[in-house]
This record gives sequence, C-alpha cells and structure tokens, in this order.
Amino acid sequence: MKALFHFILSHSIFISFCAAALALQTLLLLSHPINIYLLAFIFFATLSGYNAYWISSKVFFNRYPSFSSFVKGNGSSLIVIAIALIGMVVCFDHLHLVMYNIITTLVFLCLYAVPLIPLRQLQFTRKAGFVKTILLALAWTMATTLIPLQIPITEMQSPALLIFVMRFLFMLMLCIIFDKRDAAIDKIRGLQSLATDMRPALLNFLIGIVLLAYVLTTCLLHYYGIDTLNIIMLIVMAAFTLWAYVSSFKRTDYIFYYFIVDGLMFLSGLLTVLASI
Repeated sequence: MKALFHFILSHSIFISFCAAALALQTLLLLSHPINIYLLAFIFFATLSGYNAYWISSKVFFNRYPSFSSFVKGNGSSLIVIAIALIGMVVCFDHLHLVMYNIITTLVFLCLYAVPLIPLRQLQFTRKAGFVKTILLALAWTMATTLIPLQIPITEMQSPALLIFVMRFLFMLMLCIIFDKRDAAIDKIRGLQSLATDMRPALLNFLIGIVLLAYVLTTCLLHYYGIDTLNIIMLIVMAAFTLWAYVSSFKRTDYIFYYFIVDGLMFLSGLLTVLASI
C-alpha cells in the first residue's frame, strides 16, 4: 500500500487529480455544465506534462551513459506519459477545445522549463527569479480556469475574471511555498526564484499581501452571485494555505509537500463540491 501511495505521488497522479478538482471548482462556482471529458483531458494533460518535466529535469542534471539506461531509469514515467497521451487523444475527440488557451498554457510551461536546459546561450534565464514562479502560477491558472470554461481571456466577464485572479493568487502562494523549499538546491544549480531573490522577512510580507488580496478577491465574488457558503469555503482555504506556509519552516519531508501542500488544491475543489450539493 505504501509503494502504491508513493507511486501515485511520484508520478504526478495525485497532482493531476488536484488540477481536475480545481477545474471542477471553476465550473461549479460559475454554474457551468460539467463535462467529464473536459475534466479528464485536464487530468491527462497535467499527468503527461508533469512526468515530462520530471524526466527533463533528470536528463538535464544527470547524464545517462546510453539510451537504454535512460529508458531503464525512467520506464514507469514513460509508460505513464504514453497512457496520458492516449487519454488526451480520446478526450480530445469528444471536445471542441479553444486551442488558444491550451497553446498559451503550453508556452508558459515551456518557458518555465527553459532554465533547466544546460545551454550557455540560455544561462541568463536562470536569473529570471520571480518570472519563473509567476509563469508556473499562470500556467496552473490557465489550465484550471480558461481551459475548463472554454473561452478566451478577452471574453471573460467579471465573475470569471475574479475567479481567474483568485486562482492565480492561490497558486502563487503554493508556488512560493515550493520555491522556499527548493531555495537551497536552486542556489547550488544557479537557479533563481522568489525564495532565492527575497529575504525571509520580505517573503513573509509578500505572502501576507497575496493572502490578503486572495481574501478580498474572494469576497468580491459574493457580489456576482457566488453564495455565502462557497465564499466561506474559499476563505477557509486561505487559512489552510497560511498554515501550510508557516508549517513549511519546520517541514521538509516529501509527504508534506507532495500530499499536503499539493492536496490543498484538491481540498479547495472538494469544499466547493460539498458547498454546492
């Protein structure tokens, strides 16, 4: 059972469910119809994207002596990617996706991964600092708001725009928590992020500002028809996120970050489901 749990976390299966949960939250908050193929597409896209990213990280920072050793070292991840790509194709056949949103999200993710590429011409991207953190938060926001809503960002009405901003702020806080954990390793690798660029006191101040902006944005949703219970649930998530940030000063273990911190996304979606029943 422990091995299965580790496999689910290490192969980004859990975080893919988290992405689908946030997408479902977006649809529920705006009273959009639920399309299971759309949620499945987001799940499989996250699954393939994250496994591809982890493989890329291994390749760029660990040289494999041969192709066979690469396959042997990443066999399970390659199988997961293959299954995810098949799932995406099956879902895609049942959908009429707005490709602009998917392409934009993919561009954000590619730009996020650029600093990992060991090319001298791209070394300057390792000094991007806050841009790296913002790109990942934006990619997650696109994937869990615009893709499930199936509208271009230029056509978003006020409620959807507020949810977009709220989701970005939520994801930004989670990204900062992970950046803070990776700060020491990033410095060794010559990578920069918000956590490496800012002093701890300034990072604490930033989290406070982002958290306050998240709460205020959430409260504004009430004026656009989002019921009180859902607003309360979203604000409860702010409290959980603050708890996770404070706990991250003491916790460095794998389960805390890849199950508890990532799990805040799933919990947020779950609370909205419960509030909408």
